[in-house]
Amino acid sequence: MTEEHPGLSTEPVAPKQRILTTFDITQLWFGAAISIGEIWGGGLAPLTALGLGLGLIAIVCGRVVGNGLMAAMARSGAETGLPTLVLTRPVFGIRGSYIPAFLNVLQLIGWTGWMLFATYLYLNIVAGFLGLPSGESVPAMRFVWIILLGALCTLWAWGGSRFWKAAQRVSTILLLLLTVAMTAVVLLKYDVRALWGQAAGTPLQALGAADLVIAMSVSWLPLVADYSRYAVKGRAGASGTFWGYFVGGVWMYAVGLLVALATHTDTPDSMVLSVMGGQGFAWALAAILLVLLSTVTTTFLDIYSTVVSAQNLFPRLPARMSNVIAGALGTVIALTLNVFGYQPFLLAIGAVFLPAFTVVLVDHYFLRRRQVQAARIAERGGPYWYLGGYNWRAIMAWIVGFAVYDWAQGFSSINALGGVTGLKLSATPWTSGASIPCILVSAAVYLLLAYAFRIGKPAAVRVTAGS
Repeated sequence: MTEEHPGLSTEPVAPKQRILTTFDITQLWFGAAISIGEIWGGGLAPLTALGLGLGLIAIVCGRVVGNGLMAAMARSGAETGLPTLVLTRPVFGIRGSYIPAFLNVLQLIGWTGWMLFATYLYLNIVAGFLGLPSGESVPAMRFVWIILLGALCTLWAWGGSRFWKAAQRVSTILLLLLTVAMTAVVLLKYDVRALWGQAAGTPLQALGAADLVIAMSVSWLPLVADYSRYAVKGRAGASGTFWGYFVGGVWMYAVGLLVALATHTDTPDSMVLSVMGGQGFAWALAAILLVLLSTVTTTFLDIYSTVVSAQNLFPRLPARMSNVIAGALGTVIALTLNVFGYQPFLLAIGAVFLPAFTVVLVDHYFLRRRQVQAARIAERGGPYWYLGGYNWRAIMAWIVGFAVYDWAQGFSSINALGGVTGLKLSATPWTSGASIPCILVSAAVYLLLAYAFRIGKPAAVRVTAGS
């Protein structure tokens, strides 16, 4: 264990190393939300079909639900000092926690690759306004940009909590200024008043569209405690996580929705950068800085948490070298990508992780009353061993929740694997969406199974960093 990377593996972060205030964590998650990929999310078809007014309502409602889950997970990390995937051990069992850890490693490497690849595409757009060589004219530029971005994100992840505390303050100020400038350009370019009067969609459709917003927040659920465990208090971890990602996330999705509706394009992110680049040399430079900075402050979280999740599988994994390996894997994926299905990827993340962490939060807050025996979190045969290392009640509730979510989405995730499994299912997607039914069913099934087959007495000791 090192000062810069305390609390890795299954050990709680020591109280003296819990240095992040509410303001620090708010900045961290605001930086994560300021992403061109979030602007892309605001322009997805289910949201644009609602029109501007109802689309904004769907975005806000989706953030309230998704960020509420993030805040609850962040508080548990702040109170125990434990990373997210280690906190799944009390509910899924020590070996059972390997399942979400493995899936999260896959997700995060995928996100890293997608972010680096997408950022290269954005930089390629703006490069033309500055007279720089593009990937089309000089194919080597793809390698230059992606490798440079991968190295920057890896170095940021390498830095540790004390570096984040200092660096995020500078980067957040710059991001805020650049985002305000970007928004001003967009508002001056497009007629918001005219778009506001174009009503479309129904409230029930808004629930379905909110799935895409909730899924974005859910994609961060397996990560949030990795950072909130450094918080000085439980409330700091929860409120900083909620408000940082809420303000930035709503802002970016709203910009994407506005531009998509005004231009009738499904790539509002590219359109925003084209509009900025077309304003002149200084604006083109600002666009490049916005893309670079937003990519680093988002993607370093993916790289760092890839390592933390992997350490739930292999506790002795060296932290710093593993950061380099995780960054390199994401870079290799980015170099091989040509297209990436953004909406299916988001919905697959929702299907997998929303029921899993619904079960985790129900167990932590309702059954265990926020009590965790951190000292016995890795004990073979201890309170979190269950049957052979697995709590099958929780795993069963997770499976049922996944089935409900995927059924509500027309079995999109299962059918995506159809070429491998030979299994094809058909169902009409639910107009009301998948997230709320999934949360309710996952929670209900787990509570029923937990009380029908007693999970054991709650832990006797609460490890807390404050309230």
